[in-house]
Amino acid sequence: MMKKPLLAFVVTLLCAQAVLAEDPPPAVTASAEQAQARQFGMYFGGTASQYDLCAKKGFLPKANQSAEEIAKSMLEKMPQSNLGADQMMYIQAGWDAIKKEISQNESFFTQEKCTGVGKEWAKIMAARKQK
Repeated sequence: MMKKPLLAFVVTLLCAQAVLAEDPPPAVTASAEQAQARQFGMYFGGTASQYDLCAKKGFLPKANQSAEEIAKSMLEKMPQSNLGADQMMYIQAGWDAIKKEISQNESFFTQEKCTGVGKEWAKIMAARKQK
């Protein structure tokens, strides 16, 4: 009795595999540079967005200028020779993606998490001053 449902399941899987095999795999359009730019945006912009959320919650000190404003200013000052023509678009896409995740998970940002965010933002600011 168990053999018929199992056989039906296996046949269904084989049919699905055959149908999927006819579809070509999706084209990969992002280059390594584009992927790196997106990851950089997620890290750099995401850290700034997290810092601002933690400051809003009272877990980190507020400054005259928000971390996001500082990050945007830093990006604007980067020499265009360091970025490809479309790199800024991918940096912003990464930042926008992570900012959405942050806003959907605000409760995750506790005092403990925000302490780590503050340390990471301090590292970014220290690296900025060294340049």
